[in-house]
Amino acid sequence: MTYKIEIEKKAQKFIDKQDKTQQTRIYKSIYMLPNGDTKKLQTKQELYRLRVGEFRFVYKIIDDKILIKIIDADNRGDIYKKYK
Repeated sequence: MTYKIEIEKKAQKFIDKQDKTQQTRIYKSIYMLPNGDTKKLQTKQELYRLRVGEFRFVYKIIDDKILIKIIDADNRGDIYKKYK
């Protein structure tokens, strides 16, 4: 099943701040979802995280719409503090 990918404004701004090589790496990982280095967040059962190097992306899978929505992005140490 192929999911449509939707990136929210906050995550898009984070990606845009990265250099071109990092952006390419990030987009490759995002468009491979739901495969890749992913795990469910322990605190929020409906949310998942994608690891791309030192960056983390929080996303939600909406099966009835066949959609993956990238909600947030940040550095490894900072992203989990937002989702306790």
